[in-house]
Formats: sequence, C-alpha cells, structure tokens
Amino acid sequence: MGKTKELSQDLRDRIVDLHESGMGYKNISKLLGIKVTTIGAIVRKCKKYNMTINRPRSGAPQKISPRGVAMIMRTVRNRPATTQQELVNDLQAAGTKVTRKTIGNTLRRNGLKSCSARKVPLLKKAHVEARLKYADDHLKDAQSDRKKVLWSDETKIELFGLNSTRHVWRKKNAAYDPRNTVPTVKHGGGNIMFWGCFSAKGTGLLHRIPGKLLDRGIKYLLPSMKNK
Repeated sequence: MGKTKELSQDLRDRIVDLHESGMGYKNISKLLGIKVTTIGAIVRKCKKYNMTINRPRSGAPQKISPRGVAMIMRTVRNRPATTQQELVNDLQAAGTKVTRKTIGNTLRRNGLKSCSARKVPLLKKAHVEARLKYADDHLKDAQSDRKKVLWSDETKIELFGLNSTRHVWRKKNAAYDPRNTVPTVKHGGGNIMFWGCFSAKGTGLLHRIPGKLLDRGIKYLLPSMKNK
C-alpha cells in the first residue's frame, strides 16, 4: 500500500476553519475530496494541541545511553584495534545488550570508520629524531638541489606465514597516528627482498636481491642511475 500524500498547511487550516464555521466532517470531505477520517484527525489534533502541522517524530530510541557511547569512544580512542565483539562484551558487562551492528552504527555516527591499519617501519626514538632533523636541515633546500637526490629503499614480501590485516577504528585523517598503524620489520625467514629507487626524473629499476642488500647495493644503484 502506497504512502498517503501529506496535506499542505493551507489545506489543513482550511479544514479547521470550515469545521469551526459549523460544517460537519462529511460535508467538508465532499467539498475538498478528502477522507472523513483524515478530516477528523486534523480537527482533533487542532483541538488537542492547538496546531495543524505534524508534530516532530521522536524516532527510534537510542539503544546505547550517552554514558555507554562515551565508554566505547574512550575505548577505541585508547585501543583503535578493539573489535566490535569486544565492545559488545564490554557493554553487556555494564548491563546493556546490543549487537555488533549497533556498535558499528554508533561509531560511524561519531565520525569513526573501520579501516585497515597502515603498515609502517618499526622505528626507534633515535630513528624518529634523525628523520625530523634531516627534514628540518633540508626544509629550505632549493628545487635544483632536490633534483640531485636519488631516493632508494627496499621491501620484503613474505613467502610463508599469514600476513593478516588488522582493522582499527579511526577518523578520516588519522591513518598514520601510531595507534592506528602496524609496525613492520625488514628481516626474517621465508621472503623475497626487492630494492628500488626514484628521483625527480622518475623511478629507477626494481631489482630482486638474492642475498644481503649491503653486499650488492652498489651493483644495483649504478644501472638505475644510468637508466636516468
């Protein structure tokens, strides 16, 4: 059954005016072509609330109290990798029974979304300080100086084991917040190592490293430079 079209405010007011002038429901219905039940509902609403517009609908009540929302937001802020089931268990222990879907909807309404945790190198404090110092020292370098720099790095692809994806609850621009990342290391068994480079002129060659990178770095650096 289709949804009944809502009457305009002017038409509602006219119905009330006609009724107050002494016209009955049936006569108003014939005059305006509106159901008698609709006429009666509008008149009764006017008498009870002194208004003919629709009252605001309250909507479905929230299943999680403001205190419960604050609790789960605090939990995912401190531990972004917390799962929906863990939050369900936390609320249930506090006396509130909800589903994982309700948890997800609540977090999204508060500006969070479930994202894959970014994998970043596992850096010590000294590494972080060294990188910041390098950035500060070269912040004002001329564009011509930057074009002389060749950047290189290596990466490892695991052959064995499970490279599982961890999900975290975070805001849109917080992908690289340390709490939202998964630290990675460069060494381990069962893997293939690749080395590559790039500069202002473009990317260099990608090389598979059969042994230790330190023993063969120069071997792959020179062909990449010649390629540019």
